[in-house]
Amino acid sequence: MNYNILTGEHISKKYGNNHVLRDVSIHIKQGEIYGLIGKNGSGKTTLLRILCGLIPNYGGKITLANIGSSKCKIAALINSPALFLNMTAFENLKEQSALLGLHNDTKINDILKTIGLEDNANKVVKGFSLGMTQRLKLGMALLESPDLFILDEPVNGLDPDGIAALRELLHQLNKEYGMTILISSHILGELEHTATCFGILNDGVIIKELSIHDIQQSNSTLEKLYMQYTKGGNEHNA
Repeated sequence: MNYNILTGEHISKKYGNNHVLRDVSIHIKQGEIYGLIGKNGSGKTTLLRILCGLIPNYGGKITLANIGSSKCKIAALINSPALFLNMTAFENLKEQSALLGLHNDTKINDILKTIGLEDNANKVVKGFSLGMTQRLKLGMALLESPDLFILDEPVNGLDPDGIAALRELLHQLNKEYGMTILISSHILGELEHTATCFGILNDGVIIKELSIHDIQQSNSTLEKLYMQYTKGGNEHNA
């Protein structure tokens, strides 16, 4: 439970003369919900895309742990999967399942139950709320049964009920299915209720990694610690 399922060391990426990531090291332990935080333009999405293999050319090294007899399997919700709006939730999952070479209706039904859409399985997606649509997108990624699930700003645009439902789903995936989750968000108060550990990305470097226990011991909040480390903190924990 204490080993790193993914380790990134000295990751760098630049576009022309723009250094998006300078020297990023990140340590994600198996069974954690890791919250990646940073201001807009700090490189969060670029880092997530590198970690899940969507950007091939970068500096540094990424190491994935073995899960059983194979390498850690990653699924990501970064480039949102396209949904067929005139098809039902079940039909969308069925179509994605076929593209993956999977043919298991039982698994589709299980996923619909997990994401709370079993009662809307035969409802056309164009009639879904934003929260329901987001949960269906999560379900599309879950078809691959990942060990590590990477999500980029998944609560954007959701109302409070939708955010709470997504938080509950992520906790369920983590606790009941043992799934490790890496999630980026700029809503720090919500992320503090969701994640178990955090990495602060600033100026292309992760300047601090800390746990929820560290926050509680400090008698502070994630937002206050974020401001402390990004405004004047010199501590570099990479």
